[in-house]
Amino acid sequence: MKVRQRAPRHIPDLEQVVATTIDILKESGESGFRIETLMERTGISKSSLYASFGSRDGLIAAAHARHFEAMILETIGPIRAITDQAISREELRRNLQAVTAFVSDLSRTAQRVERAAVIAGTTGRPEYATWLAEAQTRLSTEFAQIIEQAQNRGHVTHRYRPRLIANFIQAIVFGRVIVGFDLAAGPDEHAEWTSAANDILDRMLFTD
Repeated sequence: MKVRQRAPRHIPDLEQVVATTIDILKESGESGFRIETLMERTGISKSSLYASFGSRDGLIAAAHARHFEAMILETIGPIRAITDQAISREELRRNLQAVTAFVSDLSRTAQRVERAAVIAGTTGRPEYATWLAEAQTRLSTEFAQIIEQAQNRGHVTHRYRPRLIANFIQAIVFGRVIVGFDLAAGPDEHAEWTSAANDILDRMLFTD
């Protein structure tokens, strides 16, 4: 009698599993997140899931860290592009001013609130905090390398260390979350913020 061979079980890519976890968290939040839903959508087994991520909390931590990375890369990506393309200090300065206006727009408040929520979620969860710290460190290192390259080309002053500049720019962008909840902010607030931020960045990046 011929024995029918069972088809091998599909083992999904872990990147796909994390991406699907992010989608489910957006739909249901942490309280509504079900491992069974993830298994249905990706085909991963529970044993593979726990072998890869250790626990439900580990999986959620990985998803939040990946999503956190994506949000920061929205800022770093354009800066990398303009520093690579700039042929002079003045061109880089002009292009950075355009990026400042874009990232500081209050229409992006929702993304900043989401980032704040991800950070707040590390409270009392050391594993989660570790995942997030590792993600932030990688991204700050990448950002600092971009600044250092611009310094080596003579487009950015060596007055401050690359990592300090990278973290300061991220702080300015993230800090806009406060203004999103200021009901007294006037109609000219965005232009004023952009002008003030550019004045600060001019002194930090282009004043020898």
